[in-house]
Amino acid sequence: MLLAELGPGQKFRVLRVTFGGEIGKRLADLGFISGAEGHVVRAALFHGPMQIRLADYDLIMRRHEAKLVEIELLPQPVPVSEPASEAHAVIDIRPNATGMRPKGMHHLNRGFHHGRPGRP
Repeated sequence: MLLAELGPGQKFRVLRVTFGGEIGKRLADLGFISGAEGHVVRAALFHGPMQIRLADYDLIMRRHEAKLVEIELLPQPVPVSEPASEAHAVIDIRPNATGMRPKGMHHLNRGFHHGRPGRP
């Protein structure tokens, strides 16, 4: 499989880089060596460049260069659903049996006022 075939979020392991010269040497210096692992952060539409993350740095790579990197697709982790934290918890702001809103929500009982500011 070739690196250019991957989409955002897919993880890979480099098998080999099939071109030499200045570009091949530069990619080897950046970590594109056999056994290196990384993932595709994002990819532009219409076969545009790809953002690849290897180790602790990002690299923008042209698709025609990515076609010359043979990779092994790594298994993708299964997303684990996490319980809602307090920041994502549902808050009920409906009035209770006494007609009062929960503490800190009393300003919602007033509604919207049109006219001059500060007027009840």
